Formats: sequence, C-alpha cells, structure tokens
Amino acid sequence: MNLRCLLVLALAGTCGAVPSGRAAEPLRLEEAVARALAANPLLVAEAAELRAIRARAQREGMPPQYVVSGDFDNVAGTGTLSGGESAEATLRFGRAIELGGKRAARQALGNAEVNQQQTLAEAARIDVASRTTTRFIEVVADQQRLELAEEQVRQAEATRQEIATWVAAARDPEFHLRAAEIAVVEAELAREHAEHELASARMTLAASWSALNPDFESVIGDLQELPVVEPFETLAARLPMTPEQRAFLLEAETIAARRRVATASAKPDIFVTLGVRRLEALNDQGLVMSVSMPLGSRSRAAYSISEADAQLDASDARRDALRFESHQALFEKYQELNHARTEVESLRIRMLPKAEQAVAFTRDGFKVGRFSFYSLAQAQKTLFELRERDVEAAARYHTLLVEVERLAAVATEATP
Repeated sequence: MNLRCLLVLALAGTCGAVPSGRAAEPLRLEEAVARALAANPLLVAEAAELRAIRARAQREGMPPQYVVSGDFDNVAGTGTLSGGESAEATLRFGRAIELGGKRAARQALGNAEVNQQQTLAEAARIDVASRTTTRFIEVVADQQRLELAEEQVRQAEATRQEIATWVAAARDPEFHLRAAEIAVVEAELAREHAEHELASARMTLAASWSALNPDFESVIGDLQELPVVEPFETLAARLPMTPEQRAFLLEAETIAARRRVATASAKPDIFVTLGVRRLEALNDQGLVMSVSMPLGSRSRAAYSISEADAQLDASDARRDALRFESHQALFEKYQELNHARTEVESLRIRMLPKAEQAVAFTRDGFKVGRFSFYSLAQAQKTLFELRERDVEAAARYHTLLVEVERLAAVATEATP
C-alpha cells in the first residue's frame, strides 16, 4: 500500500470497525496501521489531552460568576447593642464587570490552544503510522531473510550429500566432507538467528497496538517493487505545511492570544454589588450598593506582555531552526533513498544474474571434477550474500521512503 494513503489514514482517523486479526490470516499493512491508530496508548493520551484542553477552553470562556454574600452586624454586644435589637443584616448580590474584551480574549486563547493540541495529535498519528509501517517492513524483510536461510540450509545439505557420495567413491578427500558438514551447521545457525530475529520483529510490530504477544503468524508485503519518489523540490515545497511547522505557527498564535489576554487585563474590572440591609432597631430595610476596582493592573499586565513578546521571539527562532533542519534532513534521506534504489537495481540487474550464472557454471564443473568443493562453496556463498544484500537494500529503500514521506507530510487545517 502506498505510504501516502497510510498518512491520509493517519490524518483522517480509522473509520468503522478495526479488524481484530487472526493468526491463520496474514496481516496486511493497512490493517496493521489501522490497529495501531485505534489502540496506540500515545494516541489515547493525545486524545485525552485534547478533551482536557477543550474543557478548559470552555471553562475559561465563561463570563464572571455572580456572587451572593451576607453580613450580620451588631448581632450581640453590650448596652444598647445587647439582645440583638440593633442587629443589621445585609444580603448582597454582585459580579465583576469585565472591561477591555477580556472574555473574548480568553475565548480566542482557548480556541488557539485547542487548534495547537489538534495539530500535535495529528503529528502523533503520523508518527505512529510511520513507525508501524517501518516495523511492518522489518517483519517482511525478516520473513525473506528466513526464507533465504532455509534455502541455504537445504542447499548446504544437498551439497553435503553430494560430497559424501564423491568421498565414498574415493573421488574427493575426506576433509571435503567435513567442510561440507561444517557448512551445514553454519547454515542451520544462520537459520536459527533468522527465526529469532523474525520473532522479535513480530513482537515489536504487535506492540504498536499494545499487544503483548503477536496475534498473527505472517504478514503480506512485497519489497521487490520500489515505488517512485517525487522530486526533491516537490517534497521540499511541502515542508512549510508539515504538522511540525504548523505546530510552531499555532504555538505563536497561542502566545499571541495570551498576549491579548494580558493586554486586556491592563484595564481593571469593576466589581459591583447590590443588596438589601435589614435594620432591626428601625424595623426598616434599605438598598445598599458598592463599587470597587483593583489598582496596579497596568503594571502587572506589562510584565505579562513582555513575557509573551519574548516567547513569540523564541517560537519564531525555533520555527526557523526547524525549517533549516527539516530541509537538511529531507535532503539527506532523499540522497540515501536514491542510493538504495541504485544499489537494488545494480544487484538485480548486474550482480545477481552473474552470481547465479557463476553458481551454475561452478556446479557443472564440480560434477565433472573440474572444480573443487571450495570453489562451489564460495560461489554459493557469494550468491546468498548478494541475495541477502538485495533484501537489506530493498528494506532500506522502503524504510527511507517512509521517513521521507513522514518528513514531508502535509498537515490538515485544524478547527476547534
């Protein structure tokens, strides 16, 4: 499956039921990525953080609370104040009247924080999809390595039997048989190593969706096909639109929103209360009103504004640093990707056919006694090493393609 489609899946989220996976059915890349996106703990954490920020934004965007208070004066005392006959009871109802657009500034800040977290969650989904794809590629490569190792064991055993026949016929010396037996043991050890490497790769892939043990036996994948990558200039043109760059832009918007909140706080609020006072001595009620306003709001706001300005400068500098680093990283991975393709094509077109011809030629000569066992063993070893190298280069190409696509993944527009 094309990685671009997987990144779209990561951005859009999984739709419908996620296949559970059965051990009898090979696992496909689409299913692996969908399961990781649905169950990866990091994404669960990002989603929970988004819910928390939305709740905070809604809370901070609410208007000031109404306050109800009561005073009881002269409830007890001496002389004329004794007995509660001179008691005064006051019930007040009030709230702060916000000035300077404070509530609108808080609402804008809440929206900016939600957008920022959405972009961070989006970047996390792309990372999970890319990491799962990379792990899937490793399982495919390890499956092919195991197949090569098993083939090498079969060929080593066939060669040993052939040598044993020649030794029994006194055509070859005894030490050739011993060397062939050692080659069989070495091939078996290589197969055992390939088996536990595959087991580890399967376990790592299953961990992408929080499984303690793999619930699949094998995966379906083809490393032979090398998808064509877009020109570097096209990929580099997408760098300003990546989730990482967008996250910095939204961080700057969040800081700017905090600055607007600080600017609004420079204008003090007015606290107004209205109430009724009961005077027991006169058996009357009276309307009371109070107005208050804090002092020093402008100087306090100035510090918050200076802090926001400095944070904006730091955010801009970090965004510029990321832009240059991302461009360099993309260029480096792109060059490695092209080299991996060149290596694969050279192996498949120029080297492997010659190695196969060399094995066939050497085997024919060995059968008629023109070549020794060591010549045949060396030709077979060279062929298997080139086949293993082909798997390594193809896996490296696909892995680098994942990284290139991840670096140039385009973020979607986040909405609160």
